[in-house]
Amino acid sequence: MTTLYLLVDPAGWPTTLDPDVFGAVLGAQLRHPNPPPITVRGLAEGWAASLPAEECITFALITHPLPPGWVDPLRAWVQPDHRLFVAYSDGADLTDVRELTALTLPQAYHRPPYRIAPQTAFGLERAAVWMAETLYETAPMLRPQAPPIRVAPTRWRNLPSNRADAHAYPDQFTAAASGAANYKLIAASTRGKTHAHHGTFREDAVALSATARWNILAVADGAGTAPMARVGSNLAVINAVSAIREAMPEAPTTEDLGRALFAGLGAAHRAIHNFAASENLPVSDLHTTFQLMIHWPQETTCLVGLVHVGDGVIAAEAVDGQFYLLTEGDTDPEDSGRTLFLTSAPVRQWMSRAKVYQFDERLNIVAMMTDGVAGDLEPYAERLQSGLFGALRSRVLCYPLREREGALLSMITYERRGSFDDRTLAILSRE
Repeated sequence: MTTLYLLVDPAGWPTTLDPDVFGAVLGAQLRHPNPPPITVRGLAEGWAASLPAEECITFALITHPLPPGWVDPLRAWVQPDHRLFVAYSDGADLTDVRELTALTLPQAYHRPPYRIAPQTAFGLERAAVWMAETLYETAPMLRPQAPPIRVAPTRWRNLPSNRADAHAYPDQFTAAASGAANYKLIAASTRGKTHAHHGTFREDAVALSATARWNILAVADGAGTAPMARVGSNLAVINAVSAIREAMPEAPTTEDLGRALFAGLGAAHRAIHNFAASENLPVSDLHTTFQLMIHWPQETTCLVGLVHVGDGVIAAEAVDGQFYLLTEGDTDPEDSGRTLFLTSAPVRQWMSRAKVYQFDERLNIVAMMTDGVAGDLEPYAERLQSGLFGALRSRVLCYPLREREGALLSMITYERRGSFDDRTLAILSRE
């Protein structure tokens, strides 16, 4: 093992830096599991008494002009078994520094003297980094050893769900449609990491449609604790959208918009209960949240009818850039930790939640999302504009309609630490 010496000129250092501190600072920079011992000596007058006799690597820290006659003993000492490297402060004589440079230049590994600035504990620590790097180059056996490579299994798998199941749904789903008044509708839904890891089903669902005057969107998120949640969510959105299409008269009024909302809500609720009865299942096996929207664009204004039960968010951006949270996720008033489901109360309870917004301007974008997306956009005031609407414009809505489905799916298929849930996003956008 190489012997390591530090020859320290005591002048000019803070009084708190006793000799042992110099060795400790250098030792802290050495990353070898068995670093060499460090011997610290004061730099004696004339050097002769300070220079070690055995084979070694020596660092000299010089802080003031050297006394006359120092060159000859040092020239006799420097040889292949005695390697010297110098660090100096601004108190040293530059002529001395140049002579030291010439004296150590013939060494197999040469480094010019290092200037310590400032001459404080901070300057000493930086000098210790330089000394450690020099040591690794002149004595390669002291270089830090690379840690062993650890082979670990991939944490997250992506197993397909059971396609042979009687109630199988695809692990990813997209849809697009041209809507009323030159609006476009697109949607994408993908499994979360937890379902992919276990090879279980996506429980989110989405449906889109349009009539001559209305744009219709529905989103649902089946409960993770419900074994047939995927069936409940899909029954809800498909039947709600179909019922609204049938409920629109040729010349609708605002009252017709409200009646159509009730028709869609009732159809969703009824379809789940009928399925549970036909399969002899408890309705709780099909628990699902539910979002339903009818958008009625007019010449310069628009009406938006909504029903929202459970978590998730519906947000909109107006033509002036203002954004609105039209709904927010809600929980059971008797238990704030429990999500509300369409199937956990009579349909008349949810009818009281139906509302119609009248906007004095057209909307640019409306976004409906399950909590797998909404949770990653909190806080909404900071992230809706840039994290959602801005991203939609730059990554999805810039494409022709036929290409937007894949772009939206790509946008919601992101990696984020702590985000494991299914993600579904349905978008209504003005061309």
